[in-house]
Amino acid sequence: MLILESVHTYYGHIHALKGISLTVNEGEIVTLIGSNGAGKTTTLNTISGVLSARGGGGIYLQDSDRNGRGQSTGGDHGIRLDRLPAHEVARLGVSQSPEGRKIFARLSVQENLAMGAFARTDQDGISSDLERVLELFPRLQERLTQPGGTLSGGEQQMLAIGRALMSSPRILLLDEPSMGLAPLLVQQIFQIIREINAQGTTILLVEQNAQAALQVANRGYVLETGNIVLSGAARDLLADPQVAEAYLGI
Repeated sequence: MLILESVHTYYGHIHALKGISLTVNEGEIVTLIGSNGAGKTTTLNTISGVLSARGGGGIYLQDSDRNGRGQSTGGDHGIRLDRLPAHEVARLGVSQSPEGRKIFARLSVQENLAMGAFARTDQDGISSDLERVLELFPRLQERLTQPGGTLSGGEQQMLAIGRALMSSPRILLLDEPSMGLAPLLVQQIFQIIREINAQGTTILLVEQNAQAALQVANRGYVLETGNIVLSGAARDLLADPQVAEAYLGI
């Protein structure tokens, strides 16, 4: 579904991503793990168009008739995302739940969720997805009229994921969904991630909690200072001594 080919990203003169390549197949959960500053969030922001890739082979999304964007294809790879602005990437079905949640603090929970569907006009589909989100996160149902900024950290994380789901994404980019949460809430969030995937949404997950991420993922990539240094099946990475020592605290 998603292909990155030798992607480079810069912050000014700082070379943040140094030619990374990865794939995400339809129906998978793929995780990126690595230490702070490795380039995990930069990778997601480059995919979603928040940051611009410079050089490399490009970022591609498998063609989809529902968006009517066949003219923007990159040959066999599909639609080339790194030549599109961020709002067009979102319209094509790439939705991001950002690090730090970044909800609209003064808007109500319901208004925050509505913002996730800003590019949609299918009212029946929007209503159906709202029901789905409130089934996944019953806590949000209880707080629909409450300002987003008054929610707890765990509730704000639920709202951020729910808002991303309201765009009806083909692929969901999750950036540090467990950050700052109590262990019980972390467990709950990862159970919901499994459920979202089981309902048919492909997921690319960035997560500091490497053990939890690898337990929920099909495959994983290890990033170090803008380079992918290791990749493979999640179960193999969990058993890898190098990964265990560097990222799992073993």
